[in-house]
Amino acid sequence: MTLLKQLESLGKITASYSVQTHVAKDKPQWRKYIMPKALVTGGNSKFGKAFVKELSKTHDVVVIPRRHLLSEQIYKYKGQYDIILFNHHYMPEDFNQESFQHNSLICLNLLELATGKKVAWMLSKGIGAKDMPEYAPYFAYKAMNLHIMRYLAHKRKEIYFGIDPGHLIEDHYHMPAKQVVKLFDNVVSGKVYTLNGSVSGL
Repeated sequence: MTLLKQLESLGKITASYSVQTHVAKDKPQWRKYIMPKALVTGGNSKFGKAFVKELSKTHDVVVIPRRHLLSEQIYKYKGQYDIILFNHHYMPEDFNQESFQHNSLICLNLLELATGKKVAWMLSKGIGAKDMPEYAPYFAYKAMNLHIMRYLAHKRKEIYFGIDPGHLIEDHYHMPAKQVVKLFDNVVSGKVYTLNGSVSGL
């Protein structure tokens, strides 16, 4: 049996695969077994869906549903990935254990199970805001993720970086998604980048 036939036969067992994967609809399903792998949190948000759709043109993308992040289901995602993007966001109303766990600690927990050649966090320009106290918990967790990223970049050999997306316009996520995918091609560990590829002031 040729390699092509073997790969095509593998497509018959995708129903038993334990995690949700995404390959572009116009690509043969066997490509997921030879494509680079990516892991995404927040992949079911509006921006997340646009990002997954774009990235799935070149990667086998695994999306972690929110309900799996804080459950034993997270162990399904143990493995090695070429790209990991932390895009999940939970808008907390207060500082508490649940919001800390969901927004920041879960990233460290997941990175104990999953390793990525390039790992990125979606951050926020609001980290430095001084006049929006009602959003302080949200910005605080984003700031914590920024410093988690910098610490890991200092301690580990893989590439860790942040993304400062600026203001994303509702229902116009296609171009920002393409820009984020492109960012992974040329980044320096420990830096934060805007969508156009320049280093952010964060």
